[in-house]
Amino acid sequence: MLSNGPLPIEHVARKHQAYPGSQYTLPADDEELQRLTLQHQILKELFGNRILLVPVHLDVNDEVLEIGTGPGLWIMDLAKSVNTSIPMFAIDIESRMFPVLPPKQIEFRVESATRLPAEWTNTFSLVHQRLLMAGLQRSDWPIVLSEIYRVLRPGGWVQLGESAAWGGEYPGKPCLEKLTAMVRSIGSSRNLNLDCAKDIPKMLADAGFLEVQSESRMQRVGKWDGESGVINCINQVAIFKAYKTPVLKAGGMGYVSSEEEYDLLLEGVEREWDEIPGTEKEFFIFWAKKPLVQLH
Repeated sequence: MLSNGPLPIEHVARKHQAYPGSQYTLPADDEELQRLTLQHQILKELFGNRILLVPVHLDVNDEVLEIGTGPGLWIMDLAKSVNTSIPMFAIDIESRMFPVLPPKQIEFRVESATRLPAEWTNTFSLVHQRLLMAGLQRSDWPIVLSEIYRVLRPGGWVQLGESAAWGGEYPGKPCLEKLTAMVRSIGSSRNLNLDCAKDIPKMLADAGFLEVQSESRMQRVGKWDGESGVINCINQVAIFKAYKTPVLKAGGMGYVSSEEEYDLLLEGVEREWDEIPGTEKEFFIFWAKKPLVQLH
């Protein structure tokens, strides 16, 4: 009997999203929840403890939506700093990481970013979305931005956060090169736009948004950058670890033949980052405004 492709490699598999058609590559389990909690704190500190860069003052007449909320860390953080009567919605295609006892003003719902509820048209003053580079296919991005545009009130704001992707050559870092190649192979096989950060400004403009702006910070990875470099290293290794199940289920992508071999690469990339100074990764926050007067 002929095989349709490489056989999956046996390993201790992580739990992934069960939403029909989802291409999201990262897990939805307790280990990922811990990583996301660390990542939220990293990004918050990276931007000077600012989680909201858009020039908006939220009051009781506003409503907020977060797309791809995961455990709701960003929106629960925002809720602490605004009026408690502001209605907030947090959506994801997977409810496994939703908080058990969320603040009363936040409603967590299972919804798809590509098909937001019809009744939300012209509802929100602010829509936030962060790090869906590993979840949205290339064809999804224009649809999602169009949906965000639709559910925003005229004059409302969108804020997006995305990271530059690993890619290219890394002299003296063979483990990083191999892990990067595997991640990019997974992204390509699922038609993900891992380089979406480069395309977002144009995609926002194409969707009809005005005043497209951005701010970026460099994340330095490894002991050479002190405590923050160590913490960034922990997070970045955890991201590569999170890709292990999709890579091994795909037969190793031609790069590894066992779980042990993948784990050795994880140990190796951490050594490379610690021992060879200079590795850094850019993170972007974009924001844009829906015009007050619609031209179409």
